[in-house]
Amino acid sequence: MRPNISNCHALPGTLIIFEWADGSGKTTQIRALKKMLESEWKEVVVSSWKSAPIIGDFLHDNEAKKKIDERILPETNLLFQSADLLYRIEREVIPALKRNKIVILDRWTDTLIVRGIIIGMPQIQIEKGILWWKNTIYKELFEKAMTIYMTVDGKTSLERLRRRARSEMKVQKKSEWTLLTLHFINSIIYAPDGKKMTRNDKNIFIEEAQNKIIKTYEKVFSQKQNHIIQLDGNKDMTSISWTLNTKIIDIIL
Repeated sequence: MRPNISNCHALPGTLIIFEWADGSGKTTQIRALKKMLESEWKEVVVSSWKSAPIIGDFLHDNEAKKKIDERILPETNLLFQSADLLYRIEREVIPALKRNKIVILDRWTDTLIVRGIIIGMPQIQIEKGILWWKNTIYKELFEKAMTIYMTVDGKTSLERLRRRARSEMKVQKKSEWTLLTLHFINSIIYAPDGKKMTRNDKNIFIEEAQNKIIKTYEKVFSQKQNHIIQLDGNKDMTSISWTLNTKIIDIIL
């Protein structure tokens, strides 16, 4: 696949990136923002995580496997997620920006960095290795992008994830199988020390994991400087939408 590197600094469209942990309210706010922008006669394209042809299907199927040992290794999973993002940059993001559309990107390289750190990879190894393209061929593309961080605490995010998992399984008989859905909790049998886990052990384990993920996002976020909007994802969704729309209108419209 040939990189779309020509004139990345002069694309007429607008790129908006949403970041933070699962359960922060990103999906809800992306839908609300898209609806608001379209009401102002703007053309909007949403590029979602793990949605590239073939790659996205593989990632979803892999995460749906009930047995951990049937899934690909976490490091390999990270490479596939990077490939999914690169495909969408080439085939969705850049073409839409060339046509002067507003592109909303659900997650970006910060998520890859966080997930790499969580599985024990040094941040510099992730950025210089898996994400070598971030500050090279696509550097100009993302320098002017607007990033929205939906910060949220562990308790609130887990409550949302559990509600979403129950709702999805009730209606669709399946879940999106995010890292911290009920499916993942139920698939855990043994703790790292080999002890068989009770339901309470699983809940404690998943709370600690989510808090660690959020703290890692906070660390990555603290390194950012330009084009950042931070929203309190702990608030009710209506309040968040009002704040977001106000900020976006001031910048874009």
